[in-house]
Amino acid sequence: MVKKSRKASGWLFGLALFFLLSTLLRADGHIEINVHYSRWTLNLVRGLVENMVSDALESDLKDRFVEKIQEEHPAFVERGYNQQVRFDAPGHNAGIELRFYPGGRGGAFSLGLAIEQSTMKVSFPEVSARLEMTDTSTGLPATFNAQARGEFIIKPLSFHLNMRWEFLPSKFISPYFTIGAGISTSKSFLDASYRYEYQGTLTLPDSSTEQYSDSETKSLRQIRDERLAEGKDFPLKFLPVFQMNLGLRARVSRSLNLVFDAGFFDGFLFRGGLSLRI
Repeated sequence: MVKKSRKASGWLFGLALFFLLSTLLRADGHIEINVHYSRWTLNLVRGLVENMVSDALESDLKDRFVEKIQEEHPAFVERGYNQQVRFDAPGHNAGIELRFYPGGRGGAFSLGLAIEQSTMKVSFPEVSARLEMTDTSTGLPATFNAQARGEFIIKPLSFHLNMRWEFLPSKFISPYFTIGAGISTSKSFLDASYRYEYQGTLTLPDSSTEQYSDSETKSLRQIRDERLAEGKDFPLKFLPVFQMNLGLRARVSRSLNLVFDAGFFDGFLFRGGLSLRI
């Protein structure tokens, strides 16, 4: 009886969904399907981000250098440190979106549901560092010069809800404004990876040199597991995505439109797409 009841409920739900979709599809332009491709970047604010990244990297890299050197020279301590960082953040995005216009073909407001596959890369292709040290046993100076690089890559699969307002919905070309938000799947978030490597030369007080190098690659899942094993918190389980952009819709035919967007999508996004109005 339970199985029959579940089966009957499933049929009723399927019929209700069928009639709802049939009603919408018969309506005059209530539904729009859009496919799009985007370029994503943070490089528009490169100077600001480079300063922030440099501050964040300074403590981490310096501590790694000091720890590695002190394994061989425990009497060496930091005397000064400076670094220069070059930053790059390229990426791309592709997605499919279903839009609903409550007011029909002439309506200015619409709701969108989208599935987005993005690649967001934050990289440090060049980090030049100089660490000044002192041998506390002799008081003599030593210098460590290093070249480092690293990157963080996340490829979130995310689901979005957005609202869009067209300013001239009946015209051939209409500007519009979109605002929305989404969340990634937990798996795609935790699959994000962090990698760094460096090579450096330590010049000792007697002018002899020693070579050092190190590298590491970890996923966010590994970092989370390590923090949890140490009793530390790891609150994030997904990537939140905030969207706000301006765009232009150009009508090709009664049912076909071209769209061009520029705006914010956890970074800066430039998008082109093709929309089919049903």
